[in-house]
Amino acid sequence: MLNIVPMEVAEPTSITTPKPKRWPKVFTIIGRVILCMWLAVAIYIVYLLSPFIGSMYSITKIPNTYFEIKLNKEKKAVYKQVGTMPADWTPLDKISKRLRGAIISSEDGKFYTHPGYDIEELQDAINDGVVKKKKKVRGASTITQQLIKNLYFTTEHSLWRKTKEMGLTLWIEDHVEKNKILETYLNVIEYGEGLYGIKNAAKFYFGKEPQALNARESAFLAMLLPSPKRYAQSFRKKTLTQFATNIVNSVMFKMLQGGYIGVDEYYSSIDSRFAWEKNVEPEIGTEESEPAEGESPDIGDL
Repeated sequence: MLNIVPMEVAEPTSITTPKPKRWPKVFTIIGRVILCMWLAVAIYIVYLLSPFIGSMYSITKIPNTYFEIKLNKEKKAVYKQVGTMPADWTPLDKISKRLRGAIISSEDGKFYTHPGYDIEELQDAINDGVVKKKKKVRGASTITQQLIKNLYFTTEHSLWRKTKEMGLTLWIEDHVEKNKILETYLNVIEYGEGLYGIKNAAKFYFGKEPQALNARESAFLAMLLPSPKRYAQSFRKKTLTQFATNIVNSVMFKMLQGGYIGVDEYYSSIDSRFAWEKNVEPEIGTEESEPAEGESPDIGDL
């Protein structure tokens, strides 16, 4: 008989699965957190810049568009860019050269030569306000900067707003001709409470079309611009204060220096009166000469 010896069956060896390392998972989590943070920052930047980008696009359309003005409850202008010329819009060639000269002479003598900002005026304003600490500081904003401020910004005072304003100032100077900038400015700025645009202003103060304004009338409208509501008191009283008389005469002298009027016209304008003026000597008043409470010059925005 055969002796059958049973074969030993080897026990299966257990296969140990290596434990996953923890560090790759940690790095993956950190990477995702960082990615989410960058996405959040990017979204916030887009949120901050979206109005700015919209304004840039609006500026590129200015050469072929106009601005329609509606007043809100506070009688402040709300601007809407339109493709059809509004009824109260006046093209630049239909605006008196004397009015153009008065505004440029008074507000921005280097308008046609500077790149949107006047570095010398800005330096003088900073010197007066910061170094000399004067209470009454000259304005440093150019016509271009004032237009950008009116169309695209609120009255908020901050470094971020001034930075955006400067960016749009350079952008509009690069995309819009000077004459169109001036035309738009004259048609959208405020000349009195709830009174916007040169056509409405010329009719309200003098019963004229903008093309018919003479040198003295033009100088008066230029005198209003720093603070139209306050400086219009001369019209309401039907007589110029001494302060208003001095400013009007000063603007006309600048117009003479700039070649916008001749010597004879300058002297005849000095001696003339507005149709609405009473036949009395100019009032001596100081109400117009000092900034109103809460009103700060341009240097205060820096």
